[in-house]
Amino acid sequence: MNAIKEKSKNGLQEYFTVETTKTFQIDMDKALKTMEPTEVLQVLLKYDITSKPEGKEFLEIYSQMMGGWKKENQGSKVVSEVTTSKSRCSACFLGKCMTVYEFEYKHSKAHVPYNRVIYRYDFGMMYDVRDGILYDLTICNSFLSKGELQELNKPC
Repeated sequence: MNAIKEKSKNGLQEYFTVETTKTFQIDMDKALKTMEPTEVLQVLLKYDITSKPEGKEFLEIYSQMMGGWKKENQGSKVVSEVTTSKSRCSACFLGKCMTVYEFEYKHSKAHVPYNRVIYRYDFGMMYDVRDGILYDLTICNSFLSKGELQELNKPC
């Protein structure tokens, strides 16, 4: 955990302003909704952070996340609109707000009947923004469900 905090202190803040942080988040949201790795890479290239440790780490985590559902040899494709909702981290950054991306997909080249099965996948996108400036970004797979969020909002 100390390594995470230390890395954040030396993060991306020297490459972003309040305005570029806002546009970066908008651009990244659009790219993530396409579920196309080239779109996400284009955003990182546009803001010149692919060579920074945070950019490299994000690309590695993003690649692992994509590998969780996309199987090239099975013709994996998104079959629904990518929707978003707000949630909170339930692990590394306990309670930190994030955006959850959810979609349905299928493996169209899989053997019958598996090529007709519709799967659901979701992941969280978390930005470490301080005083309006981006310090770090990461993909998160440990977040509260909508029901858990509602339960937390109930009075004790």
